[in-house]
Amino acid sequence: MNQPHEPKLSATNSNWHETGADEWSDAVVAAMKLGGVDNLFFVSGTELTFYQEAIAKAEAKGWPAPKLITMVQEATALHAAIGATMVSGKPAATAAHVDVGTLHYGAAIHSAWRSGSPVLLTAGAGPRAYPGSMRGARDIGVQWLQEPRDQGEIVRQYTKADHRMEHQDNPGLMVSRLLQIAMSEPKGPVYLSIPRETAMLPMPGSARFPTTNQLGVARLTAPSADDTRTIARWLVKAENPCLYVDRIGRSAQAVAEVMRLAELLALPLMQSGLADRLNFPDSHPLGGTGPQPSEADVALVMESFRPWSPEQAPAAGAKVAWICSDPVLSRHKTAEFCADLWIPAGVAETARALHEAATGMLDKSGLSRVADRRKRLEERKKQMVAHVLKLGEDSGKQAAIAPRWLGYQMGKLLKPDMILFNDAVSNASFVHAYAGRELPGTYFRSGSSTGGWGSGASVGAKITLPDREVIHATGDGFYIFGSPIASLWAAANHKAPYLTVIFVNGSYHTGTTCVQQDYPDGYAAKAGFSGGTFTPPDFAKLAEAAGAYGENVIETAEVGAALQRGLAQVRNGVPAVIAVRVQGPA
Repeated sequence: MNQPHEPKLSATNSNWHETGADEWSDAVVAAMKLGGVDNLFFVSGTELTFYQEAIAKAEAKGWPAPKLITMVQEATALHAAIGATMVSGKPAATAAHVDVGTLHYGAAIHSAWRSGSPVLLTAGAGPRAYPGSMRGARDIGVQWLQEPRDQGEIVRQYTKADHRMEHQDNPGLMVSRLLQIAMSEPKGPVYLSIPRETAMLPMPGSARFPTTNQLGVARLTAPSADDTRTIARWLVKAENPCLYVDRIGRSAQAVAEVMRLAELLALPLMQSGLADRLNFPDSHPLGGTGPQPSEADVALVMESFRPWSPEQAPAAGAKVAWICSDPVLSRHKTAEFCADLWIPAGVAETARALHEAATGMLDKSGLSRVADRRKRLEERKKQMVAHVLKLGEDSGKQAAIAPRWLGYQMGKLLKPDMILFNDAVSNASFVHAYAGRELPGTYFRSGSSTGGWGSGASVGAKITLPDREVIHATGDGFYIFGSPIASLWAAANHKAPYLTVIFVNGSYHTGTTCVQQDYPDGYAAKAGFSGGTFTPPDFAKLAEAAGAYGENVIETAEVGAALQRGLAQVRNGVPAVIAVRVQGPA
C-alpha cells in the first residue's frame, strides 16, 4: 500500500523531484532549498530539534537544505528574513517555538504582510500523540501547555495561507505549495506549523515531490492592447501628467522600463512617504519634480497603495490609471481612491507596452509639449537640489546637532553600492534627502508601520549579501522596539557586521508632534508630553555589551568623524552603533 509520502508515479508526477530522506523533516528542508530558500532563521524549541538534525544530516550527506541561521529572538528572526527577501528577491524562512514563538513574531508579522515579503513562517506544533505511542509523542511536561485551539489563527490575518502539517500530507509538496503562493503576485508571507511527531515520521529511502518551480509561480502580464492604447493616448496628449510609484523598485527591470517611459514623455515621478525602496535614481531630473496630484491632468499610478490623500486627489476631469498586482487594494479594507482604469498587470510589462504605443502616437505637437515639459522639470530639479544642499550645509552651523546635519553627514559617508535601511521615522526624510541613492536595491524602508524593523532587516541583508556594506538609520524609539541586542548578537555571531546610526531625541513623534497637532492648546503639551518622551539609555554601552562598537555623539563638529569611525569598525568585522543626540522635544 502506498503511503501519503510515497505517491504512486503517474504521467502527471513522473517528473517530480526525488531526494534522499529518512524522515519527513528531510523532505521539508529539501523542499525549502529547492524552492529558493537559502537561509532558515531559526529560534530553538523543544519540538524543533528535527530542523537541526535534518539540516546537519543534509550537509553531511549532500542533500539539499537551507543553511540554519541561529537567532535568539523571533521578531528579529522574521525581520532578518524580510531583509533577506528585500535584497535578494528570493523567499526566506523562519522557525519559531510552537504558539509562544509564533506570538513572539509579534509586530514583525505585520511587517511581512504589509511589505509583501515572501517569507515562509514556520513553527513547531506541540505533539498530541499519546506518550510512548510513537516517535515524537509527548514526553516533556511543558508540552501539555502547548496546544492552542488553532495555532494558525494567530497569524491568519497577516498571511496569504496557513497550514498545519498532517499525517496524510506529502511534506515536500506542502512546502513547495506554500512557497508557490508566497512568491506569486501579490507576494506575501505564508505560515506552516509542524507537529513534532509528524516531522519525525519515517520516510525510508527517498522523498518525492514537485518543487516550487515545477508547480510554477504566477506572473503578471501587460494590460490589454485597448487599455494600453488608451493610457498611452492620455499621456501623449497630457499637459501636466505624473507618474506615482511606491514599490516598483522591487524589480530592477521595472525601474529601467518605467524610467525609459518617463524619459520618452518627460513624465515626472513622485512617491509617497510610504515608498519602501528606491523607485528611481535620486539625481534624475524627473524624480520628485511632479505637480500636486490635484494639478495633474493624467495620473498613472504604479504599485502604490496611497499615492495621495483623498482631499488631494486629481480633479474630476483628470484621467487616472491604476496599475498594480492588486489594483483594488484587497488587503486594505478601507480605500477611498477613484480611477478610470484599475488594471492588474506587471509594471515592467506595462511600461514597455506603453513606451511602444506612445512612440507611435507622438506627433510634432506632442514632441513640442514633451520638450517644453522636460526643460521645465530639469530646471525645477536643479533648484530643488541646490535648496536641499544649502539647507544641509547651513544646518552644520548650529550648536546643537540638527537632524538634517546628521542626514547630510550620512550622505557623505554613503558609497553607491552600500545598502541603506531607513527606519528613522520622523527624521527619515533627512536620511533620504542626502542619501544619493542611484541603484535599485540600495535603499529600503519597512513598507509597514512596525517599529524596529531595521535592526533585524540589516542582519538578514548582510547575511544574504556578505560582500555589501549595510547601514541602518533609526530613531531611538524604533531602535529599542527592534530588540537591538538580539540583532547585534546575530551580526557578531554570524560575521555579518553593519553600521547603525541612531537619531537620539528622547521622544516619540506620535507622542509629541502628533499630540501637538491634535491638541495645539492642550494640557498634554503644556505638561511636557507625558507618555511621549523618555530618557534614552546609553546606546554605546548597550552595543558594547553585545560585542559591538558603540559611540555616543553630542557635538556637531564630531558627527562626520564618528560615522567614519563606526564604518571603519564594520570594515574590520565588528558591528557598530553611533548614537547621535539631535535636537528634539526632550
